[in-house]
Amino acid sequence: MELETIAADGDDCTGSSPAVQWSDLPDDLLGMVRCRVASPRDCVRLAAVCRPWRAAASRQPAPPAVPQLLLSRYRPSKTKHICGPDNGWVLRVPEKAKNAKFVGSYDGGWVAAIRGCELVLVNLFSSAEVAVCPPVIEGRSRHVSIAKVIFSAAPTSSRGCILAAITDDCLNVALCKVTGVSGWTTQGCAGCHHKLFADIAFCNGDLYALKLSHKEVIKFKISMKEDGSPMITAAYELSIQICDGPTRHDDLVPYSKYIVELEGKLLIAVRARWLTNHEPFFKVFKLVNTETVEAYDQKWAEVTSLGNYALFLGPVRSKMVQVPVGAERQGLERNHIYYSQLTCSMEKKLPGDEVYSIRLDSDHRMYCKKDQTIGDGLERTGYYIMGWDHSGMWLDPPTL
Repeated sequence: MELETIAADGDDCTGSSPAVQWSDLPDDLLGMVRCRVASPRDCVRLAAVCRPWRAAASRQPAPPAVPQLLLSRYRPSKTKHICGPDNGWVLRVPEKAKNAKFVGSYDGGWVAAIRGCELVLVNLFSSAEVAVCPPVIEGRSRHVSIAKVIFSAAPTSSRGCILAAITDDCLNVALCKVTGVSGWTTQGCAGCHHKLFADIAFCNGDLYALKLSHKEVIKFKISMKEDGSPMITAAYELSIQICDGPTRHDDLVPYSKYIVELEGKLLIAVRARWLTNHEPFFKVFKLVNTETVEAYDQKWAEVTSLGNYALFLGPVRSKMVQVPVGAERQGLERNHIYYSQLTCSMEKKLPGDEVYSIRLDSDHRMYCKKDQTIGDGLERTGYYIMGWDHSGMWLDPPTL
């Protein structure tokens, strides 16, 4: 392929020099191009131009991988819409993930997906697969219906990876070891329907569950059986002082709460109508020790700065991401909350101030929109998904 050249006034280029080849572009120029490539799709396209480009790209520092929102995780299809900070694209999923229900994800493009009664772990970008036991309770034939799966480590980790899941009824937590031979073990929540689990997270080797009704947290102690499979050996509620605030019973608007780990500490994010006559927004709280002799050992302290981190929130995966230098070129901002929100509405009209939007089937759309500044030190951007059945899941693509 040749580069077309245009002569400046007074220059005669006819027969003066051979045409420049695309493959002859210098490495430093290709490096500048690569650093400005935002999506994993475009990284692959850049490397696929020719061998010299692919070799030059491999020698350049890779741009930071920015979390992407995968849409329609419940809908059976061969392709999925992927949405970044400033654009969207379509990804063709591997054969193993086609027509599957996505219930979890991990760094590098890994997803957990349900196909019938089978649980599969597959990388959406490399098509690699890792074996895992079917979701059946150990020693019984009862199938476990899974709503969400989290990973303790990469599924290919030599140290081993534990999967933790919330069951569809939100009343139980189930555990399984990747590549293990035993089935799943479960642990129920002491209590009745008002003790539902909202979210789970690993932190310092233990598993924590956030209750749906309040900011209460249950700690599960995990031990290994003789065959190497995990099991919960203890569960108790942390002694946390719960501050007053709006709850899911105070408003009819969607109320969401998630739990995440940051540098060995637990944080929760709660979306509610914190201000009268204002749209709901997320607040973030960090679990800290009480400084005085009180009836409680810990309390939730509001976070007003995320520093060099960005917080990604969603019903399947929530994660703190350290924003590296150069990530602003991919649209990723520090001290920022990015969240997905299913509108559960048949409204198809866009608000008019969205960053961008993409069209889904049935004329529904996903639009990305920055929230109005609250003045509490944090900025927020929502990925609003119209309709009822296009729920999203944050996906961490590999560094390409």
